[in-house]
Amino acid sequence: MADNTTLPPPPDNVTRYTLSPETELRIEIPTLSGGGGGGTTSTNSTTITLKQGSAELFGAELPPERPLSLSNAKIAIFTWHGCIIDVSNPNNLDMIYESDETDANVAYVNTHAQLEAMRDEALINAGNENTNGNEGKREENDGISGSGPRVLLVGPADCGKSSLARVLTAYAVKLGRNPLLVDLDTSQNMLSVPGTLAAIPVSSDMVSAECYGTSSIMGGGTNTMMMPLVLWYGSQDLNAHPDLYKAQLTKMGKAIDDRLSGDSEANASGIIVNASGLIEDVGYQYLLHAIEAFNINVVLVLGHDRLYSMLGTHFKKQTESLTRKIPKLIKLPRSGGVVSRDAAFRRASRSQCIKRYFYGNSVPSKDASATTTSQQYQYSPSLIEVSFSDVQLHKLSNISLSASLLPISAKQSTDPIQLSTISSSEITPKFQQNVLAVCHPSAVEKYGESGSARDLYLSGVAGFAVVEKVDVDKGTLSLLSPCAGSLPSSHLLVGDIFWLE
Repeated sequence: MADNTTLPPPPDNVTRYTLSPETELRIEIPTLSGGGGGGTTSTNSTTITLKQGSAELFGAELPPERPLSLSNAKIAIFTWHGCIIDVSNPNNLDMIYESDETDANVAYVNTHAQLEAMRDEALINAGNENTNGNEGKREENDGISGSGPRVLLVGPADCGKSSLARVLTAYAVKLGRNPLLVDLDTSQNMLSVPGTLAAIPVSSDMVSAECYGTSSIMGGGTNTMMMPLVLWYGSQDLNAHPDLYKAQLTKMGKAIDDRLSGDSEANASGIIVNASGLIEDVGYQYLLHAIEAFNINVVLVLGHDRLYSMLGTHFKKQTESLTRKIPKLIKLPRSGGVVSRDAAFRRASRSQCIKRYFYGNSVPSKDASATTTSQQYQYSPSLIEVSFSDVQLHKLSNISLSASLLPISAKQSTDPIQLSTISSSEITPKFQQNVLAVCHPSAVEKYGESGSARDLYLSGVAGFAVVEKVDVDKGTLSLLSPCAGSLPSSHLLVGDIFWLE
């Protein structure tokens, strides 16, 4: 148990909290109060400092005596053995309180232990296959031979899926694993900008308490360090393009299979997939499609009995038809610290995610006052001016035909996802503040040879740009880019993601 008597008293603007074992400090930080651009901005923020004992944030250990700046966040600091934490500017927070209702944390660490057992078993199986000369052989209807846990986290919005994905990833990395983290939520993606699906192998240097503060790969928007596989869906609304989303799930699943098939340790580490909060109608079909596409062998259902029952019934039917090995279905409690995020908070989170992509991590300045914190951003993105004729803007759209319009038992022969090129005359100021996905040069080369839209929308993008200004008279676009010089390619994908600060 931590001992407060051995510490000097905290400063006037700091409140000290002494936590008992297996309790947590829950903090809700207000939405950003304003600011824009890449210079100094005023935010509502707080700084937490572990003074004594041990504690973790989303499974990552808090470093002792190292202040951690946080803004626009809803977090919980959990301790197994007790700790003392200093929190600055507590009066500026929406909420801060201690709680001993942490049964969910115990359930999560028990789940991690089960996943670890699967990883150990996968390594043993992989060793046996190597001995028998069958390395890399794929078992029919059973994912990848020797595969570790392939976990899908499902549940409604604001049930704690992203938090649990971070926790399970951090716990795995602590034990030397390198799982693949996948985020399928195009609205609040923790690996890339909104409007994307993303996957990345997680290593120890990516998992720390600092990574969950104002600067983070797991907070979304990382641009240069880790190079995740990112597919551009182009919208926050998963109802907009069902065929596109399913095709991208299939493509990402195949890419992950290819990535893991030649690496027994990475294969044993497995994947952790965070699904979106859409679970009704088309959202439920997405979940079933993701289970197939990623060869999921563990499904974790958070806080939704009806969804748990629906999936259980579905898997039972699969067992009867013997179509594939059935995933383990585990129901987990929703953490008491999970709170709903209102529209303003979500908008601010998306804005910060995009800003982080271009401007990098935010660092508190030394002249910060007691009530507000000035933030200075790491990077200075470039403004690139290009003429309308030097770029090609493409927009994706659905063109699925109703079954009633097709011959009996016939399937649509054309690609249901169409790629339309926006002409120079169609480029107007309405594109201002639009986030554009920059196609990878290799994808552009394939597209030039095949003319198939799939070579663009199923390929990982090279990066992103934002339309800062449209000058119709001059016929130019001013694009905000994280790098100086020309864009990786002249082919850009348009969606309905805008960056409005």
